[in-house]
Amino acid sequence: MAESHESVPTVSVALAVFNGENYLATAIESILDQTFRDFELIICDNASTDATEEIARRFVDLDDRVRYHRNETNIGGARNQGLTVDLSRGRYIKLAAHDDRIAPTFLEECLAELERRPDAVICFPGTIVLDKDGKRAGEYRSTRGTGARPSKRFSELAFRTHNCDAIYGVMRGDVLRSATPLGNYIDADKVFLCGLAMRGPFITIDRPLFYKRFHPKNYVADWRDRMAWFNPDKKGKPSFPNWLELSGFAKVVATAKIPLRDRVVCAGITVAWAVWYSPKLAKDLLVAGRTVWFRARHKQAPSGIYNWE
Repeated sequence: MAESHESVPTVSVALAVFNGENYLATAIESILDQTFRDFELIICDNASTDATEEIARRFVDLDDRVRYHRNETNIGGARNQGLTVDLSRGRYIKLAAHDDRIAPTFLEECLAELERRPDAVICFPGTIVLDKDGKRAGEYRSTRGTGARPSKRFSELAFRTHNCDAIYGVMRGDVLRSATPLGNYIDADKVFLCGLAMRGPFITIDRPLFYKRFHPKNYVADWRDRMAWFNPDKKGKPSFPNWLELSGFAKVVATAKIPLRDRVVCAGITVAWAVWYSPKLAKDLLVAGRTVWFRARHKQAPSGIYNWE
């Protein structure tokens, strides 16, 4: 008898989640309601302690396109997202979050644009902002990462003046799988997108198909808790998030296969970034020193001091 081979889906939707019971079902329903049907949904549960597993397994039973993986321990948000990519099989990949939604034609329209533009690495649409109750709170469209030259795209994406919505667009699987994974530090998504932008331009759809929800649980005002989301092993320890971001940009520029002219311009932008955010770089050092001193004296990490925002 001939060996059977499981068909490979065109798209992998990679949803990383931790304690997402509040909005997970709504997010999954919006994915399964796509007009483009040839996809798999991979849910990576980062050892949630709420009803996330129960919700995810319910959808596994309802739709054979849904796959569920549960980590035994919390490996950090960035590593969990990377795991969804490792488990994916599709020619295209769309990263997803448990608290966002997408319009029914999201995959269909993004795929059409990527098929039309083989040079592009990501396609993403306009964004509708939702509040915690799902009510519409605004709308915008980003064009960052669409510049013709790599250096232009780098300048559009490196600074902290955008929401990184492109990260939730549809990406070419071969590009994403060969890219440096998302780093374990605050604003690593800026570095991640810059790395992808060195491989080709982004393209946008001039219609809002992405629903981004802002709610108390996805905005963490304390920078230590934000770092702990990325890397729980660093909670209460010196972590140097701004220096990690700077070194990430430097690595992107050094390793990108781009013309010398663009590399020089990107290096200059990295220097400008370091100058602009020099107070935060200095604060990293001060906080690290304070943390080491406080732990040595009190045998615990300090709390309630310093904030990056």
